[in-house]
Amino acid sequence: MINNNAPISIIIPCYNVENYIANCLDSLIHQSCLPEEIICIDDGSTDDTLLIIQKYSSKFDYIKIIQQTNQGVSVARNKGVELATSEYILFIDSDDILNTNLLYQFESSLKAEPNLDIFYFDYTTFKINVPIDAANKIMDIEPTIFKSGTELLNYLLEKVNYSGVVWRYIFKRQLFTEKFSGTNHEDHLVSLAIMTNAKASYYFNNKNAHFHRVRSSSLSNLYIDNIYTETLKNVLKKCIQQINELPLSNKAKLNYTLVMNVTYLETILRSNIIKRKQEKDNIIKELGLLKILIRIYTNNKPNIIRNTFYILKFVKQHDCSLSTKKALLKCVITKQYPKLDIKNNYRQYSSLDKF
Repeated sequence: MINNNAPISIIIPCYNVENYIANCLDSLIHQSCLPEEIICIDDGSTDDTLLIIQKYSSKFDYIKIIQQTNQGVSVARNKGVELATSEYILFIDSDDILNTNLLYQFESSLKAEPNLDIFYFDYTTFKINVPIDAANKIMDIEPTIFKSGTELLNYLLEKVNYSGVVWRYIFKRQLFTEKFSGTNHEDHLVSLAIMTNAKASYYFNNKNAHFHRVRSSSLSNLYIDNIYTETLKNVLKKCIQQINELPLSNKAKLNYTLVMNVTYLETILRSNIIKRKQEKDNIIKELGLLKILIRIYTNNKPNIIRNTFYILKFVKQHDCSLSTKKALLKCVITKQYPKLDIKNNYRQYSSLDKF
C-alpha cells in the first residue's frame, strides 16, 4: 500500500552505471512512501545508462532526466539542487540502494516534528548484491531527536559515527548554502555547513536504512595523485578549523581531528606520490600512532595486551622499520603520543602539515 508522497527531491548523478542504476531506481520506485520527484543527472555517460533511465522515466512521470556533458559529480549535484522543487533533498549514489521503507520512516518523523531540518541515517556496505529481505526490512527503531544540527554533530562525533558524505542525509533544501566543488571529498564542507545551520534534527540509527556499494572503479578508489591529496588536505584543514570553532565538546573535537588525520594518511599511503622508503616508513609510523590513540581515547580500548596484538597485526600489514615498530609498541605501553599530549592539545597536532 502506497502512502502519500514524501516532500523529497532525490538527486542521482549518473555516469556509466549501466550495471547498477536499475537496482538503485528499483529501490526508489518501490518505496512504501514515494518521493515527489527523482532527478537523474546523466553526466555524459558513454554506456547504456541514459537508455535505462529513459525507460524508467517513460513509466514514472516523477522521474526526471537532465543531460549534460561530463563535468563531474559536483556539477551534477549542484544542477540537481538548482532544479529541485521539493522541500527536502536526498542525494543517492547511482550504485547504492535504499531500504524501501526509509522514506516512510522519514515521513513519520516529519509528522512528529514538522520543523525537521535534518534526518541523518546509518548504512551498510556491500559489494555484489543486497539480500532482498534486508532491503525491504521494516525498520522499527525510533529516531533520536536533537534540538540542533550542532547538538547532533556533537553526539555523532563523540560516538565516532559522523560522516561527511551527503548521501546519509535528508535535509531541508533551504539549508543548501555551500555548493559542491571538486571531484574528491567534495561533500565534506557541504554537509558540515548543512549540519551547523540546522535546527531540529533526527538520527535514525539503523544500518538497514541505506546500502552503499563498494567497488574498485568508484571515484574514491581511482588513481590518487598529488592534486587529489592536496585537494583532500585543503578540504580537511578547513573542516578541522570549522569543527574547532563550533560549540562542541573536547572529546568530539579530538575524535574528529584524529579520524580526519587518519583519513589523510591512509590516502597518502594509497597514492603514487611517495617515492622514498623513509618517507613511507614515517607515514606508517604516524598512522599507527594515531590508530592506537583512537583505540585508547575514542573507542575506550586501553588494554595493553590487546593493543599489542593490534599493533603486531598492523605492522604485518605495513612493511616498516624496526624503529617504527618499537615506537608503536612504546605508544601501546605508555598510551601517549611521543613528545605531545594529543588528548589535551589536539589543536597543536596536524599530520596534514607534516606530510
